Amino acid sequence: MPRTGEWSFLKDFSSLRPGMLPEKRDHISDPQVQKAAQAAVASYNMGSNSLYYFRDTNILKAQSQLVAGVKYYLTVEMGSTACRKNMATGDRVDITTCPLATGAQEEKLRCDFEILVVPWENSSQLLKHNCVTIS
Repeated sequence: MPRTGEWSFLKDFSSLRPGMLPEKRDHISDPQVQKAAQAAVASYNMGSNSLYYFRDTNILKAQSQLVAGVKYYLTVEMGSTACRKNMATGDRVDITTCPLATGAQEEKLRCDFEILVVPWENSSQLLKHNCVTIS
């Protein structure tokens, strides 16, 4: 029979979905989380009507779930950049090198992303996103 508190570590898992791993503070600096955030922002940029690209400025929260791949739940702060979207097909912009916008063009967002990454297929898919303007 377990002593009181012997199974207390299980309470950390009680609110998680099946396959979820508990969030770790240093998890946001994990290279896989960084890549997932960049993929989420790239997908956001493809679907957004903004004239300028956004880029991530800060990953606030990250959690992963093992499914047929890895599903990431991310909370990311993003800022508009000075790099204008070009309608020409085939143009590739490395948004990590785009300077953040200033003045009237500056816009900041906080977004919750759900993105599925399937490493063995070298693919990612933005499943859900919800963004709000922040000041």
